Order: sequence, then structure tokens, then C-alpha cells
Amino acid sequence: MTTMQDDTPDVVTSEADKSAPNCPKWVLALVGDTEALPLRVFESLFTGSFLIWMAHCFLEWREWLTDWGFHLNAREADVLYHSVPFGLLSPSGVVELGLIIVLASAALFFNKGRRLALLVLLACAIYTQGVDRLVATTTNKFFVSVYAILLLTPGYARDGVTGRLKVSFIAIRVIQTTLVLQYFASGWAKAFVGDWLKYNDVLSTIIQGNFRTDFAAWCLRLLPAWCWTAMQWTTLLFELEAPALFFIKKFRPIAFLLGIGLHLMIALMMEDLILFGVVMWSFYALFITADEYRWAWDRLKRLFGKGRAAALEVR
Repeated sequence: MTTMQDDTPDVVTSEADKSAPNCPKWVLALVGDTEALPLRVFESLFTGSFLIWMAHCFLEWREWLTDWGFHLNAREADVLYHSVPFGLLSPSGVVELGLIIVLASAALFFNKGRRLALLVLLACAIYTQGVDRLVATTTNKFFVSVYAILLLTPGYARDGVTGRLKVSFIAIRVIQTTLVLQYFASGWAKAFVGDWLKYNDVLSTIIQGNFRTDFAAWCLRLLPAWCWTAMQWTTLLFELEAPALFFIKKFRPIAFLLGIGLHLMIALMMEDLILFGVVMWSFYALFITADEYRWAWDRLKRLFGKGRAAALEVR
């Protein structure tokens, strides 16, 4: 992990900061200032997941971005209620797009020209969403929405007393809520639109689809019916209770354990869904506080020795 330096100017404590303690705590928890470390970690992990997703798509770059592959025309897109597809690229254009994504991601990793980097990454996410909606799926929509949130919300400043980066809670709260609503909406749809409350074998039936992996087929042969029922209800309860599990601090370890387990099982049992899990896991970084990050870092330094960790110091 690199030192989290930035290109934001040094600032001193303002009159607004001095009056902030007079505000209600719930207001400060929504729009007040906080240490930027959790958001910096999230930005890095999220952008890392974007690079992994792009690398996966670029493996089939000819079919994905050039006229060599299959693409919907305007009439076909209209039938599917899709917008008119964006223009395709030449092979050299594909190389340029890949280079732009890598350079913008590197700028965001090192917090150099953050606003411009976010704008470029947002534009790339929008383009890859619009050029081929069939490839983009839900995963790419996360990149569009989150980069837009980061671009439109207040950026970093440097605390005049501690020298650490600080940021408004706005971006953190909006992105946290995005994750929680994603889980809750999924659980609501399963429970009150789908059949998850009506039958105990819904999950085992879903896993029998043609997208199942060899591991899923092995589980279907060996696991008793009650195991699938238990996994079905655990998934449903986790998603419906996500607001409480993530926003009540003492429940977060349970949320992390169930969420990581859920996406790991999805990745093991359904083809090509590990990338979706990687994106979702990156959101968890926002539910870890700066003090908890520093505590974990101190433990790592004790484990590996101060000399080796000195070059990786995170302030």
C-alpha cells in the first residue's frame, strides 16, 4: 500500500469547523467532516475492481469493442428498450481506451488530479456501459454510479492540526447506502415478488440452471435438502436485515462474515460471478473506521517488523 498523499492544499481549521460541535450529532454523521482514510481505501479497492473488470472484458476486445463481433443495431436495441449503442472502436482505439483507463486509475490510486481522474473513469464506465449493454450487466452500472457520486461530492482537504486528509461524510454515507439498498432490494424482491417465502427448495432449483459450476453440481449431488433450505433462509435474512447489520456498528462483523460468505458461495456455484463479488466486497472498506485501519496496520507492523513496513506507512 502506498503512502496516501494527495494534491489537495493544506487548510486551517475554519469558522465552520469551530461551530460544527454545535450541530446535532445526526447532522454531523451525515454531512460533517471525518478522516478520509476509509474513503481512500475504498477508492483504491473499487478502482482495482474496475481494472480487473476491464481486464476481463479486454480479453475479448475484438468481439466487445470492434465491428468484428456481434452488436445490436439501433432497431434491435429499441426492441429491447435499450438506448442507441455507442460507436465501436478501431484496434488502435481499443489500445487508447485501455491506456486511458490505466493512467486514470493510477492517478486515482496516488490521489494526483483526483477530479480529472474521476471524470475520465466515469466517462470510460459510461462508454463501456453504452457500447454493449449485453456485456456491461449490473457490474458496470456500479462503476457509473459510484464514480458519479465521488465526482459530484466534496473532495479532500487537509486538517490544519493533524495533517491528515479529511472529507465530508456525504460521499461515504451515499455509497454505504447504495450497498445496503442493493442488498435490501434484492431480499425484498426474493421475499415479496419471488417465491423464496413460499418454497424451501428455491435456491437448490436456481443452482440447477445451466450456469452452475462443477462445484455446484457436486454440492447438488451430496448436500441434503436441509442445507439448501438453510442457505436460502440465511441469504434472505441477511439481505433483508442488511440496513441493521451494516449501520449498527456492533453487528458489522456479522454483516462482513455473511456478506463475504454469500459472494464467495455465489462465485463458487455460478459461472463468472466472482468479479461481481469483488466489486461488492470493496464497499465493505467504507464500514471500517480510520482508527480500525490504523490498529490493523500497527498489528501488521508488529507481525512483519517495523523496518519492512516503514516504506508502506499510512498516515
